[in-house]
Amino acid sequence: MNPTVQINILGREYSLRSQESEAQIQRVVDFIEERLAETASGKSVDTRDLTVLTLLNLAGEYLQLLGEQGRGVECQNNRLQQLVESLELAIADNTGC
Repeated sequence: MNPTVQINILGREYSLRSQESEAQIQRVVDFIEERLAETASGKSVDTRDLTVLTLLNLAGEYLQLLGEQGRGVECQNNRLQQLVESLELAIADNTGC
């Protein structure tokens, strides 16, 4: 059974059960609090609106990173394919000797 950890986000207490360490959970909480503060940036914003805006920002960044990661993998796959083709040509040239 996973231990229960108490956290506080935007002044509200939550009880979580997680396989993660308490230190890792606190890192996540700190990150969330930081991002919420960035989104609010001194403005008086409704808590729900602040949460939704922060989630939209995080989702946008996450999807952008996924796209960048996908492009990186695609480039690596293309380079590997080129290397395989070069090796196949070299082997074909050497078998005719």
